[in-house]
Amino acid sequence: MDRKEIALADGGSMPTYRTLVQDTLNEQIYQQIKEKLIIGEFRPGDRLVLRNLAAALGTSVVPVRDALQKLESLGALRLERTFVVPLLTIAELTEIRDIRVALEGLSAARAARAATPESLAGLRVHFDAMAEAARANDTSRFLRANARFHLHIADMSNSPILRDMIEPLWLRMGPSVRLAKAEPGKLTDAIPDHETAFAAIAANDAAAARKAVVSDVVNCFGILADSFQGADE
Repeated sequence: MDRKEIALADGGSMPTYRTLVQDTLNEQIYQQIKEKLIIGEFRPGDRLVLRNLAAALGTSVVPVRDALQKLESLGALRLERTFVVPLLTIAELTEIRDIRVALEGLSAARAARAATPESLAGLRVHFDAMAEAARANDTSRFLRANARFHLHIADMSNSPILRDMIEPLWLRMGPSVRLAKAEPGKLTDAIPDHETAFAAIAANDAAAARKAVVSDVVNCFGILADSFQGADE
């Protein structure tokens, strides 16, 4: 492990470790919990107990608490004695849909204008993973690849501010997406919009890219809304 020397007033020195390792650990823990929210491994109503999470991650509670507090500040968790994954109302999900339509439509259009062979290659990896998961009817793999596909488009937009506005929406809605009761084999229905989006971005067609991404967002919300209505009946 790298070390540096800090000079003391008496001319001596004291060895100290760099904080980079701890910072990296904190970020790794945050990224792991964040992905579980995005792909719905944590469900609405789940209580995230610090000691349990720390034990599962093989670390102390301090970096876990820091990660959960950061996620709470983004609206992905709520603090009710312990951290809880919120159960969103249909009105809240509708608002998220409308904001996603605006922001992700914009990011898709910008991505189409800024696409490079390298960024398209990365997007293709996520699309292929999503298509393979859909054919295998593997919901977890599909949701992971789907989120990475959309967030990669946000990265391709070359707008860090836009990217930072989009990701928290995925954090908020991810757990609720798991409540959607899509029939077996229905995952493949989501592939055409993504295929069209990829082709449009590759062709630098901003309007078509925006339209395809918006269509996907709206269709996904429709499945989720039907599930919520079914639960109320």
